[in-house]
Amino acid sequence: MRLLIKFILSAAISMTMACAAFALDPTSIRSTMHSGDYQAAFAEAESLQSAAGYALAAECLLTEIMLGKAKKNKKQAKAARKLAEAALELDPTHQNARLQYAIADGFITRETGDVSAWMKKLPQKTYAIVQAYRTDFPDDVRGDALLGAWHLAVVRKAGEKNAQKWFEASIADGQALFETAMIATPDDAVIGVNYAFSLIALDEDDLPDVTMAYALLNRLIAAKPTDHLSQTVLGYGREALTIMEDRGAAQDYTGQFLDGKKPSLTAE
Repeated sequence: MRLLIKFILSAAISMTMACAAFALDPTSIRSTMHSGDYQAAFAEAESLQSAAGYALAAECLLTEIMLGKAKKNKKQAKAARKLAEAALELDPTHQNARLQYAIADGFITRETGDVSAWMKKLPQKTYAIVQAYRTDFPDDVRGDALLGAWHLAVVRKAGEKNAQKWFEASIADGQALFETAMIATPDDAVIGVNYAFSLIALDEDDLPDVTMAYALLNRLIAAKPTDHLSQTVLGYGREALTIMEDRGAAQDYTGQFLDGKKPSLTAE
């Protein structure tokens, strides 16, 4: 009888462990991310100790930065980059690991002071990393969006003339790359809001007319996505539309988002 009880208990424990292991797969973890519980998803992803798991863990950290939920953006971006590197050590060809590495590097460059970034040539290095991703994964338009964001971010920081002179970055190239991504994925809220916000945040002397950016936001907000990230960024898009008549306020609001802060209509 005791042997039977031990057998049943052992079988139950084995089944429980098997179910837990089965539950921790990239698909279930991404479902946790889509619900908005990024910390739980991070812990689950990291526990997989696989290329896919480390890449997803990096994605969780970077998503929090995008939504203004990180305590220290640069520190968290560096942690995400290390996770992406760990994934690439296990699988050098892992696409999501390559993507998250590129995103993390871009966040780190953004968080570095202008003089330091200039001296270390960080914008050029970020450009090379994103361009390499686009070359290796030409069918993924997120690479186009990332490079478009790079162009517009450099112009925002340096101004159109200096951006062109120092980094060969331009508004025209940024728009062209984002447009390529939007043609392929017209309803992508994350790409679309980043595109619109990147335009609105530019200096008015560099881009006087942002009508197209607001038209894009108006089109996107009609969508009803089910994932937390898209829902949140579309919420930011709706809020930006309420101040579209005030370019200064709109620049400040969209700039907060692009700088990894939770945007607020009333700047702190």
